[in-house]
Amino acid sequence: MSSSSFRIAFEGVPFENGEIAVSDLAPALLALGEVVQAANKALNGSRAEARLKLRATNVGSFEALLSVDLSMLDAIKDMLDAVVDNPERVVAATDLLELLLKAGTVVGGTVFGLFHAVKFLQGKKPEKVENRSDGFTEITVNHTTIIVDRRTVTLLEDFQTREALEKFSEKALSIEGIEALRLGDNCVEASLVLTPRDRLSFQVPTPSEDDERVEVVEREVLLKIVTSHFRDGYKWRFTDGGEKAFTADIEDTNFLNDVLEAKLSLSANDTLRCRIREEQRLTTTGLTKEIKVLRVIEHIPGARQLKLI
Repeated sequence: MSSSSFRIAFEGVPFENGEIAVSDLAPALLALGEVVQAANKALNGSRAEARLKLRATNVGSFEALLSVDLSMLDAIKDMLDAVVDNPERVVAATDLLELLLKAGTVVGGTVFGLFHAVKFLQGKKPEKVENRSDGFTEITVNHTTIIVDRRTVTLLEDFQTREALEKFSEKALSIEGIEALRLGDNCVEASLVLTPRDRLSFQVPTPSEDDERVEVVEREVLLKIVTSHFRDGYKWRFTDGGEKAFTADIEDTNFLNDVLEAKLSLSANDTLRCRIREEQRLTTTGLTKEIKVLRVIEHIPGARQLKLI
């Protein structure tokens, strides 16, 4: 098991005596623990478990111990991977803490952790993201460039990690009377200082159209009518023989006009052979599907009497 520690301190009038309400502290620390777990999952998958623990407190600050537990097989594999500098090796607690909170130096400038990078981006999409040959990445916003570890980019793009960050900022930076939150080895000279106005920076960015993936398929199918509607804004309900009925718009105006003008009589037993268009959209918020009936090719009336032969 590897571990690393940092301190968290709350600044403001309510905390001047080195006290903080448990109802304020607990949600903030739990949310920070979720950030650690989400980041660990994004980088280590199921190969290692990360836990955020709390040690004895100092006046006005709390020392948090970050530990990453490895099974013996994973630990041995990690050591072997480290020999060949395998980029897939397990991220240890010290590395995870560096990626989350701390800032270091590298040729060309300072390397920023995840919290610093999110604060820097302020919810904006980078103008430029360029990978360097040394394993670091340059991110440019408003003609200002910062350097991050390439694994930090993975965390910036991980939806669960960003959700956990937003939750932490809401819990920690909305505590009544808080003026600043300090995170680092030394809370007096902390490498990371957050204020309530930083909450907007930690909100999960709204996905843009560029982030969407759209799949469109057109095909011919047999559909049985469940419910029909002729008023604008109302969808028809169909079944294609599956377990669940679904809704769809009918865009075949000739078919609709024939029904409205009584040229075509429909019943609940009727079947339509149609050309449909299925559109699936995959975004960070989930998967949606929309079906449209482009053309009704054939109307197949339902059985109205038995056939003897």
